[in-house]
Amino acid sequence: MAVMSRIKIKTASLTKGNLLGLLEKISKEKTLIAPVKGELDDVNFQPVSDPSQICFDYENTTTSPKEFFFPQYERMFSFSGASNDSIEVKESGEEIVLFGVRSCDVKGIQLLDKFYERTFEDDYYTSKRKNSVIISVACSELNEQCFCTSTGTGPILEEGFDIQLLSNGDGYAVQVGSEKGLELFEKYQNLFGPAVVVDVKGLLAKAKGQKKEFELQKVYNNLKEEKVDEDFWEDMGERCQSCGLCLFVCPTCSCYSVTDRDTPLGESRRSRQWDACYFRGFTRMAGGMDSVRDRAQMMKRKYQHKLVQQIDEFDMSGCVGCGRCSLACVGNVNWLENIIKIERGN
Repeated sequence: MAVMSRIKIKTASLTKGNLLGLLEKISKEKTLIAPVKGELDDVNFQPVSDPSQICFDYENTTTSPKEFFFPQYERMFSFSGASNDSIEVKESGEEIVLFGVRSCDVKGIQLLDKFYERTFEDDYYTSKRKNSVIISVACSELNEQCFCTSTGTGPILEEGFDIQLLSNGDGYAVQVGSEKGLELFEKYQNLFGPAVVVDVKGLLAKAKGQKKEFELQKVYNNLKEEKVDEDFWEDMGERCQSCGLCLFVCPTCSCYSVTDRDTPLGESRRSRQWDACYFRGFTRMAGGMDSVRDRAQMMKRKYQHKLVQQIDEFDMSGCVGCGRCSLACVGNVNWLENIIKIERGN
């Protein structure tokens, strides 16, 4: 069963006052996750019990919401002895509603859906996704660090959302695009107003006219045809610190390591935790062979993976244009600037 079943888009409207009422009702019946401003003015997704905790005025969160479906650390199961009969799996049945997710992050979750639903379905991920509804809020302005217009991931979604809100000044135009979204919409239908027609294609065309960074197809072609000089990767490799920050804030990175450990209480536990292809030893195989020898090769593989391989496999860019990686980098390796150089042939 797919984590999301799409429907013909249904439209409605919602006042700002009724949005608060909707979120208040949801918070009393389900786990509501929304953007919250921290002490350092950073905004991140957190569980909220009251809509007054929610930050509505933000560009994007510091980290992506993928952690609610793919946690940084996750216990897979516990066991004792050598028998399979001792395995105890922790079930995830919590229903959550994620509010305020930007279009780029919804696209990132879409890619993770495809990744975890391919030949072998990952129950740990899909069980959480099936119990979630995402209410995304399209960006009304193009943010400085973002380049979603180039990757085709925003600032507005044409499809692949549960519920999408588009600000229209006094309130929001509402689009419902999935069965899960429709179920939530119908439950609280009295809070919604009459349908509002939105020219999404026109708004996207306008956004692309305001901010055009690169042509994704040219970047794809130059990478696939190996038209990028090795000196380009060497330069980036010299600046990269292999800290993995860019990959940990990326909405689409899905790598993890699996470990078995004994706890102080005598429980044996199998867990998985995020891993990163920039870490030394990530590609080391039995016998000590490492197919990726240095940082320059790591950098090259990352660009090839996100801008070629994932386009070939999933028909969508592995980069959603959120710009988080460039903000997080301690070595001043700017992802957008490098993509533009690749497009131009260095």
